[in-house]
This record gives sequence, C-alpha cells and structure tokens, in this order.
Amino acid sequence: MRIPEKLNYIFSFRPEAAGRYAWVDYAKGIAIIFVVYRHVLYGLLYSGVPANPLMMDANEILYGFRMPLFFFLSGLFFGTSLQKRGGRSFLVSKVNTLLYPYMLWCFIQLTLQIIFSDYTNFKRGVGNYIDILIHPRGMLQQWYLFALFNVSALYLFNHAVLKLKAPVQILLGLAFLAMIPLAGTISTISDVMLFYIFFCLGHVSAPWFFRESTQQQLASGYKALLLLPVFIVAQYYCMRYPEMNIYLYSGLAMLGALLVIMLSFLLAKYRLLGFLQTLGNYSLYIYLLHLGIVFLLRQLLLRSGLGISMPVMTLLLVTAGIMFSIILYRICLLLHLEFLFKGPFKTRRGTLQPIQ
Repeated sequence: MRIPEKLNYIFSFRPEAAGRYAWVDYAKGIAIIFVVYRHVLYGLLYSGVPANPLMMDANEILYGFRMPLFFFLSGLFFGTSLQKRGGRSFLVSKVNTLLYPYMLWCFIQLTLQIIFSDYTNFKRGVGNYIDILIHPRGMLQQWYLFALFNVSALYLFNHAVLKLKAPVQILLGLAFLAMIPLAGTISTISDVMLFYIFFCLGHVSAPWFFRESTQQQLASGYKALLLLPVFIVAQYYCMRYPEMNIYLYSGLAMLGALLVIMLSFLLAKYRLLGFLQTLGNYSLYIYLLHLGIVFLLRQLLLRSGLGISMPVMTLLLVTAGIMFSIILYRICLLLHLEFLFKGPFKTRRGTLQPIQ
C-alpha cells in the first residue's frame, strides 16, 4: 500500500462493519462523548484548573444514565447473539472483546502510570496491579469492560445453565441492587450488582423492543419532546438529592437512557449528524485510547502558558481525544496490531443454548 493510500485509509474513518442498526451506533456515539467529556473535565480539575459550575452541572446531568445505557444495549442483543453463536462461542467472544483488552490495557496503563508517576494525577505502585482484579474502579475508565464481561458471563450462566426465567432474572437484578453495600470496596462485585438489572431489562424487553410498531414509536419526535421535560425534572431531582434511593436512581437512569435511544432513532431516521454514528462504531477503541491522548494534550496545553479557559480547553481536549483515538486505532490496524484490541481465542459453537 502506497503512502497516499495509507493516509487515505487512516483518515477515511470508514466504518468496519455493514448491516448494523444505525441507531445503536448513534446511541453509542452520544454516550462515548459523555464519557470522554467527564474524563477530560476531571482531568483538568485534578490538574488544578478552576471548575466551571455550569460544566460540572452538565457532567452530573449526563453521568447517571450513560453507563446503564451501554449495559441495556448489550442486553438487547444478548438473545440473538447467543442464538447465533451458542453459549461457548458467546463467552469466548466476550473474553476476546472485553476481558482480554481490559487486562492488556490495564497492565499498559498502570505500568505507564508507575513509570511517569511524577506527571500523573494518580500515584500508583506495584501493589495496584491487584486492583485490576478486585478493584477495577481504580483502573480509571477501564472498569467498564470488566464489569460488562462479568455481567454478561453471569447472565449467561443464569440463563443457559440455571435456566432462570425472565421474572426471576429481574428479581435477581433488583436483589443485587439492595446487596451493593455488602460488596464493600470490592468493585468487581459491586459493579455486577449495580448493572445486572440494566442488562437484564435489555434482554427481557428485546422481543417488544424490536417490533416494527415499537420502533416507530421510538422514532417519534413528538413522543421524544413529551419525554424531554420529564427528563429535565428527573435530572434536577438527581442533582438536588444525589443520595437518593438506589431503585429510584435506576429508574431515572433508564429514563435518561430511553431519551438517548429515542434521539438516536430520530437521528438515524433522518440521517442527521452522521459523525455520531461513526463515533459509535469506534466507541470501544475511543474508550480504550482516549485517556492517554488526553493526558498528553492536557500537559501540553497547561505548560504552554496560553491561558486557555476551561470551557475552550475542554472542547479542544474532547474533540482531539476522540479524533486522535480513531486515528491511532486505524494506524494500529495498518500496522497489523489488532492484538491490542481483540483476543486471539478461537470461537466455535458450544453446547450452551438459549432458553426460549
């Protein structure tokens, strides 16, 4: 491949897969912007940049539902994926796409934090390697991959081995919410307890969700507008009473996730803001790569002495963090470094089958 062709490949940002649900990529694209925004904001705060109250309020509004949205979307496609792959292959695919990159990138990130501890916001030591398994929340953004793997694996076991029906799965998810305090500081367990219900709701609602009539309702701009004031009131309540009941929090989180899904349906229907669909297609790789890129750019901006305001710096870092993550990922593909993002384990159809 010649240099112009290589450059065209790197900067084309062409999606890798065809035939996907466009609205799913839109939803992931919106959510990944929220994720990067939060990480950029707190990175600046920990670096001593004065907080902007409006930006902090926006972060609080966006924080509560973005991760439940990811788990709900994963649950939506659990049944079809399990039916297509079989239990064994489904589990191996989750090892390749979630557990493997989590372990690899935690090791890379933690090692770099130890080496460059004089320049990072979080001081790490060799003892922190154990946190990869017992306290993934200490691994900054990587914890989500481990949580989604654990939730997917446990849900698979309960669904295909224990053959738990939908009502029992829902009750189990609700019971997990009440048991979160028992997990203490072991976030490996508490994350499963917190997000299991959202994955479960995604799977249970899938038959209804993918009906043509339901899809039309979700793509209704009128209904999205009706939901918007309810969402605003709910978010105001969340900001006013942050220590709310966990069940109320979960319900309000699903309300926010539903609004994002409806917005995604509308954007896909009218083919608006197509860059969000592209971001959604690369959301996993943005998630893995953006923190290091943002760290380097933040250091350059803070040491430049330009006196850039926090809102402008946040916009620059969010935009650059996302764009350079995609560029770096495509460079890795060009260099045949796919092993950095996906495990090598072979999948084959197994004996675990979905229970209808």
